[in-house]
Amino acid sequence: MSEREFLIDANNPNLELFCDLDDDFAKSICENELEIPEECIKKIECYEEAFKVYLTPTRKYYRDDWYVNLQRLEYVS
Repeated sequence: MSEREFLIDANNPNLELFCDLDDDFAKSICENELEIPEECIKKIECYEEAFKVYLTPTRKYYRDDWYVNLQRLEYVS
């Protein structure tokens, strides 16, 4: 099963980025703004103006609302 990964543009005004982007802040965005359950986050990599979230390799969340919404956001690729 392939690993799911999403690149999130942290400059999007919907995310209300008020401080420097680090792993803890990116995790907070994932859980609170994007509603990704903590148990589904495998790891997070931060870049200068974006971060990448890797999801656990499972198919159990493919129909969950948060996953479907994540795929539809314009600032997520």
